[in-house]
Amino acid sequence: MSLPERLVEQSSLTRRQLESLTGYIHVALGEITLREAASLVSKGRTKGTPAEPLTTGSYYRTVAQARKNVKQALTTVIIALWLGVIKVEDVRRLFELVGGGARELTDEEIERMVQVLEALLRRMLV
Repeated sequence: MSLPERLVEQSSLTRRQLESLTGYIHVALGEITLREAASLVSKGRTKGTPAEPLTTGSYYRTVAQARKNVKQALTTVIIALWLGVIKVEDVRRLFELVGGGARELTDEEIERMVQVLEALLRRMLV
């Protein structure tokens, strides 16, 4: 399980939105087509049951919802910074910690990263 998959339950993204957004990144990089990305996400996936693939329209709506959630999350961070609820240094440290992005991590590294993130997030919030 990747770090984003491990953290998705604590985010404003659904599992399906995470899957769709990940696929959309591959589309944007020209690695796969939009239709291929849509076929990778099944309708029943969030309930743990395999089903038929999403239509391209449903897939794109899910991507749009995910992008909206990411934008809202970042806006929330900006508001929290402005109000002084969290400190710039803490946000910078958090972003530097996860800023490496999509590199593969071992299960132990993921578990350690989750522990560090949770500790930092607990400390950050006033």
